[in-house]
Amino acid sequence: MSATRQTSPHQLHDRQAIELLTQQAFEASQAGDWDRVAICYESRGITLQACVLDQALAHRVMALDEQVRAAVLVAQAAISSLLADTAQVKHQLRRLRESAGHVSPVQGVMHREA
Repeated sequence: MSATRQTSPHQLHDRQAIELLTQQAFEASQAGDWDRVAICYESRGITLQACVLDQALAHRVMALDEQVRAAVLVAQAAISSLLADTAQVKHQLRRLRESAGHVSPVQGVMHREA
């Protein structure tokens, strides 16, 4: 028996698909296309269930995964910053309305002027 493992064409195809899906997820993360990132990872997860990765491929996939993770953290920080900015603007608008004598209507109540 040989010390090296024989790779079937199906396993080779799966490994290529895993690497391609990971690369596509990385590219989508760079473009901010988070729905596509999720689709790529979902497809990759299905393919991974039937495949055994060699160490070199596992390292390449993990390196790209770390870059996707970094992009996620940047996007989360940007969203958090935007949410904080939005809250600040809403607070300022509320103060301006109150200082102008307008009371914010209660949510769900409609006002009609004749």
